[in-house]
Amino acid sequence: MQKNKIIAVWGNPNSGKTILATKLAKELSKKKKNVILVFCDNIIPTVSTILPLTDTKDQSLGELLSSIQITQESILKKCITLEKNDYISVLGYLHGENERTYAKYSKERVVDLLILLKHLADYIIIDCSSLVSYDILSRTALELSDQVIRLITPDLKAISFYDSSLPQLAERKYNLQNHMKILSNVKHTMAKDSVANKCGGVALEIPFTEEIEKQYLEGGLFESLSDKKSQDYVKVINEIIRNIEGEGEEPKKVKQKRKFKNPLKSINWMRGAK
Repeated sequence: MQKNKIIAVWGNPNSGKTILATKLAKELSKKKKNVILVFCDNIIPTVSTILPLTDTKDQSLGELLSSIQITQESILKKCITLEKNDYISVLGYLHGENERTYAKYSKERVVDLLILLKHLADYIIIDCSSLVSYDILSRTALELSDQVIRLITPDLKAISFYDSSLPQLAERKYNLQNHMKILSNVKHTMAKDSVANKCGGVALEIPFTEEIEKQYLEGGLFESLSDKKSQDYVKVINEIIRNIEGEGEEPKKVKQKRKFKNPLKSINWMRGAK
């Protein structure tokens, strides 16, 4: 029986981490899986861009991490639920907040949060900051997640980023060899084969699509997709899900782990929503 899973999405800047995390959550929700999306960025808060018209009030991840004690109840109070999808809830920093808005928190506080989150949903998807050396939430997520999806854009900047960043995660606890490496935002003009070889091989390729870029720029990532090329993107998302669940072909150099059934039907149900 499969236990609840934490999935960390990490990658070089502009590799499509937020897009992948959001689309992954949407596809999992179609399977009636409860998903909590955690957006780590406290420099440019993500919630205000993916849910621009949502009344979030005091539902801040920063406030949660800075509280005296984290409980399942306090997490649920901070979760932002979608109007049209009861299976997805969001945690993140809010519009106007930054890295100095709240007191600093410890790694132990992050561990507490991740353990509690894992008992609240089938999947916890964490949109990590690229700069893990400055963000303890992202760095701890890379250490404790059941699966890390590492996005790589097929360009020289991505190579330079990883040459500098991967040595910071050289300790065995980060399990770099188990990362699911994926080329992202791939265009036909890019030197994808050269970058893939430099990275030691990749599991999948995610194509660039104008429709998804438009959704991202307009704050509509939870909307459905209709463009043919976007459907190719969705196919890759579903292949990622199959690999995470252990049902698809094993990605190159990726080992999978396995899961206990979450008794909750939805986050809204536990919060008492009708």
